[in-house]
Order: sequence, then C-alpha cells, then structure tokens
Amino acid sequence: MTVTRQEIDRARIEEIGAREEASYRRRTQKSEALFRRAGESMPLGVASSFQAYDPYPLFMGDARGSRIWDVDGNEYIDFDMAFGVLAAGHSHPLLAEALQRRVANGTCYTFPVEDGITLAEEIRARFNAGFVRFSNSGTEATMDAIRVARGYTGREKIIKFEGGYHGHHDDVLVSIQPPRDLMGPIESPATVPASAGIPRSRIAETVIAPFNEPDILAGILEAHAGEIAAILVEPVQFNIGVVPPEPGFLERLRELADEHGAVLIFDEVKTGVVLAWGGAYEHFGVQPDLFCLAKSIGGGIPIGAFGGKREIMASIETLEGTPAFAEGAAGSGMERSTIPGGATRVAHLGTFNGNPLSMTAGVVTLKEILTKDAYPVLNAMADRLTAGSQSVIDDTGLPGYAINVGPKGCVMFTPERVTSYRNLVDLDAELWAASFFYLANRGILLPPGPDDQWTLSVQHSDADIDRYLEVFGEFAAELTG
Repeated sequence: MTVTRQEIDRARIEEIGAREEASYRRRTQKSEALFRRAGESMPLGVASSFQAYDPYPLFMGDARGSRIWDVDGNEYIDFDMAFGVLAAGHSHPLLAEALQRRVANGTCYTFPVEDGITLAEEIRARFNAGFVRFSNSGTEATMDAIRVARGYTGREKIIKFEGGYHGHHDDVLVSIQPPRDLMGPIESPATVPASAGIPRSRIAETVIAPFNEPDILAGILEAHAGEIAAILVEPVQFNIGVVPPEPGFLERLRELADEHGAVLIFDEVKTGVVLAWGGAYEHFGVQPDLFCLAKSIGGGIPIGAFGGKREIMASIETLEGTPAFAEGAAGSGMERSTIPGGATRVAHLGTFNGNPLSMTAGVVTLKEILTKDAYPVLNAMADRLTAGSQSVIDDTGLPGYAINVGPKGCVMFTPERVTSYRNLVDLDAELWAASFFYLANRGILLPPGPDDQWTLSVQHSDADIDRYLEVFGEFAAELTG
C-alpha cells in the first residue's frame, strides 16, 4: 500500500529527526568546534557553499576504500563518494602508488606531458570524440564547451533545462531550483538567477526549457530561430535526485539540434565514466556534438575535460570554415566581419590544464581501475541496493520510491515519480533530514541534501549494501510502525 505524505505522522518524523540530530551533535563535537573556528575565516565556515548544512558539516580526517572517518573517529560506509567524484573509491591502491611517484617528480610544469596524450586518447575512444581538451573542473568544462559552441556557430544564446546544474559560471547559474512563483509558464520558463551578482546581460543569453518536454523545446527553438548556439543538458538530471530522460527524449534533442543548427552538449560531469565505460553516450546510444567531463575521471584529483566533433573543437585552432566565418551563411546569426575584435579562433587557456598530477590520475583511473569489466559489478550492486530499498518502501508503506541509473541512485521521498523539476514539489525534505541523520548515526553516509544521490564505487562490497539496507529498514520500520 502506498502511504501518502499526508498520512505519515508528522510528529513522529519531527521526534525522530530531533533525536537523531541530538545524537549527531554528541558524536561529532570536534566537527562542531572546527566549524565554529572555520566561521571566523570562511563564509558559512566552508570552502564551497555545497558543503554547508545544518547544524554543521562533518569534518573528515581519513578515507580508504568504501570507508571514511570524521575527525571524531566515527567510521562511515561512504555512499556520498564526494558528490560522485569517487567511482574508483577512496585512495585506490593503484592510484595512490602512481600519485606518490608523480608527486616526487613534479606536479605542475606548464609544459605538456605524455600522460595527457594517453588520457586524451582514452577519452576519445570511450566517447567517439575527434578532439579533447583538459580543464580543472566541471564548471570550467561547461564554460569552455559553451564558448566553443558560440565561436563555432557565431550565435550567443544557449538553452539549459530547469533543474539542471552545470557549474557556477554566470551563463548556467540560473533556473537550478527556482522558486515556484518565479518559474513562469511551462511553455516559456523564466530565466531565474540562482545567485546575486549575475549581470542581466548574461541572464538574457540563457533560455530555459523544461526537462523531458520535447514538444515544448521545439516551440522554444522556433521562437529563437537562428539564435541558439547550444543546447546544454545533463543526460540524467542528477541535481534533483535521479531524473532519467523519458524514452525518446535524448533522441529528439539530437534531431532538434540538427534541425536548428545548434550544438548539442552533454554535461557528463556526473554521468561520464560512471554510468558506463562510455558514459551516457554508451548508455543511451545518443551522440552529442560536445561533451563535458570531470569528477570521476580523475579518481579524486581535480580535473575536467571537454571534447567532441573534430570540426567543432577545431574552433580552438581556427574559425576558418565554421558557420561563424561563412560570409552571410544562412542562419549563422553572425557574419565574419562582425566577429568581435576580429577573433579568428576560440580561446581555451589555463595554467593547470593538463598538469602532470591530474593526467597521471586520469590515466590510472580510466585504464587500470574503471575498466570495462568494472561496470557489470557496479551495476549489479546498484540494482540490488535499489531493489532492496524499494522492498523496504513497499513493506513499510514509506512514501517514496527507489531509483538508480547505473551506479548512481537514491530514495526519492515523493509520492509520485519525478520527471522534471516542476513535479518535484512534493519532495519531503523533513523526512529526508530524519533519514540522513538516522543513517549517519549508524555509519551510513549519504550526500547531505535531498536533491543528490548515492554513488557506488569499485571498492564497495555486497556487505556494504547489506548494511545500508539493514539500517534503512530499521529507519522505515521505526517511522511507520
């Protein structure tokens, strides 16, 4: 029987939540002290606002395999895995050994290294790419891919989807999780900034579309005919839990991009080399024009990459022969003589791009750890975790459902399945908070937010899955019993 949110005893959720938060405070007093100290030097007491949550974040001191320890010495089975960075797990022995050698021989040259070639070749093979370039984060990767798309097409506007997260540069820090009263109509969503400090001029260049609504997207493209440089999409929306594409959605994006001369960009920062050996491209069988990578391709070392079709990526070498340089090209939106400053190529720069440390980490992670034979095991564990969680939900009547795409998944505390940000409205944040602290106090660490998901690594075990299901079952039974 499905129990709706209204039928759950709200007082019971509040009671469990308060009890578990109090236990969390007792167990993590060193973290609280460090948080107070950090607040004197950093806004919110953290280095990234994503790390901040009430009452205070855990401060960590050690991690190996599937385990992580906080500064109070509490041990956790880590299902967060650094927001999905660590499909290789913590401190994989092969990676740790290689990085020790690398550190002893220099970590930054600002000259190219052979490992950069090897890593680019591996990424080309996995993603059927013509060219690849490196950056240092997912934010940089999407920023650079958008610039390439604009340079190639000579257009300035981009389309992103409501609920999607693509980093924190101005072009994409909009309509991430906008307030309901500001979203606008679904046929023409408003572009809602997610931060102060974003110029109105940047907001005007980003057009918003609802995820999983191809017919509405077609109308938006028609309304902006000849203006759209790129359609940027997470193949699976992992910023609002787990929201996979509806059947045919990605295929329709491919068709619409071709019809309108726009560059289709897959943001594979969370999906790339995690969902499959060839990421979402392999998993869904749809080829984008450009793709963006980061997180798990470096095994825990900061890294980013973007790549795709040779003729588009070649804009970094020269714009000759691109739509932007075709004098009066139909639908190009910009003739050669009007390119600002007379630029003849797209700039892609960075002192740390392709640094030896990141390149070594990428080569070892992709060629020795996240190999083709790793994925059947990862997927089997993830499917078992999802099935077990769903069984708990079905047996206890807990409102929600379990879902995964490849090794990434979560329990969505919503009464109905979510297909886009607009029907995430019934997410029960209070229920999620009670579950987060309950599981953390019993050694199960999940991402500290109801809009994220667990990531399994090659170092997780069936015993880890069993323990998660045991604790989650205890939580559900106590709440609904």
